[in-house]
Amino acid sequence: MKKNQFVSLLFLLIMSVSFISCGDGYSAVYFQNGSTDFYNYGKNVDENTVFELGSCGKTIAAYTAMALVDEGKLELNQKIKPYLNPKLITEDSRLDEITLKQLLCHTAGFSPSYEFGIDKKIYSEPGKEFRYSGVGYIYLQSVIEKASGMTFEQAATHYVFKPLGMNNSTFENVRTITPYMNAGNAVLYALVVFVLAFVVLLIISSIIGKITKHKFFKFRTAYLFCFFAAGIINVIALLLIMSKVLVLFIICFAIMGIALLITRKKAKLFNACVPVIAVVIFLLGFTVKARIPVTNELVSKGPNCAYSLKSTAKDMSHFCNELMEKQKSSDNVFAQMFIPAVTIDEKNSWGLGIAIEAANQSEITYWHSGINPGAQSLFVLYPEQNKYVVILTNNDNGLNFAKEKAREFLKVDDMWDIKR
Repeated sequence: MKKNQFVSLLFLLIMSVSFISCGDGYSAVYFQNGSTDFYNYGKNVDENTVFELGSCGKTIAAYTAMALVDEGKLELNQKIKPYLNPKLITEDSRLDEITLKQLLCHTAGFSPSYEFGIDKKIYSEPGKEFRYSGVGYIYLQSVIEKASGMTFEQAATHYVFKPLGMNNSTFENVRTITPYMNAGNAVLYALVVFVLAFVVLLIISSIIGKITKHKFFKFRTAYLFCFFAAGIINVIALLLIMSKVLVLFIICFAIMGIALLITRKKAKLFNACVPVIAVVIFLLGFTVKARIPVTNELVSKGPNCAYSLKSTAKDMSHFCNELMEKQKSSDNVFAQMFIPAVTIDEKNSWGLGIAIEAANQSEITYWHSGINPGAQSLFVLYPEQNKYVVILTNNDNGLNFAKEKAREFLKVDDMWDIKR
């Protein structure tokens, strides 16, 4: 094929990314003095549309744990080690000292993240400082399962979803509204492992080729081998880590493959295909202001209270109603969720499963946000004014939007942001 056909392929790639439909949607709940109003935006979006809520599930996990405390099956100052799955136990003696309360308020000392596997290292002395931790809530999930004798999904259903009528809520891998990721984020997740694998394999192949003077294979053969091997490596990595962007990678990989096919008789163009197209995709991703539709996770990793909550605006209104009631009454175990357990800074503290921001004594809000790739959410309770707001979105910029709308409704200047 001619050179201009290769250029046409790149032009088609640019146009396809530039004109991606936004597809954003949101579902919001505004509650004030007993009146609940739902506001929805987007195609086929209503208060029963299922969104990913990410870390907002931590508050539901905390409520579940408090229900077990209420039943006498757990105690807040109880050591957690006897309740842990053996896979979570390490030789660090500090694990013996960690309590349920420390898990709930993020002072157990665990890592904040676990993208490449659960980091079981303890980074600070238990109980000494605030360290927001998704890993800590994986430990909490194990405690809940052991104490309740149920799977975590069963426990959440038994103590939260069923009693509160949250019929469309789950921690299982179910279909939600289509997530939309910022193009830069999507491209980075989709291609970074592929590019690294391709470069490393090509370097190794080139070294072997020079040593053997290409006696056993030609450079073109090595190039194609590296291309397909890197593709396989990337598919495996995405299935394990971020399967949401697998389809995007397959599309990019197919474009590269087609380019290799049409330039097979032009050595320079053939050799330039993969690096040039990869560079163009990265440049497009980080310069074009677009959001790319991705899939739900294609590979289920099982219920995870740290990030896998799926729910609706209507269901979350039921949960927030319950939290408001528990906060008002001081004679129940659940009221302890709203008492600061650790101070973060002059305005922010953390209770048992929920963040607390206090501008002053009469302006205290309780909140949690959720950030997953292609989905961001926020709920804020303002008991002093008998208000709360829930905003669920399906894009990577949704949290800023949610905060803006929450401030408008609640008429506060809170930031709802803490170090992570």
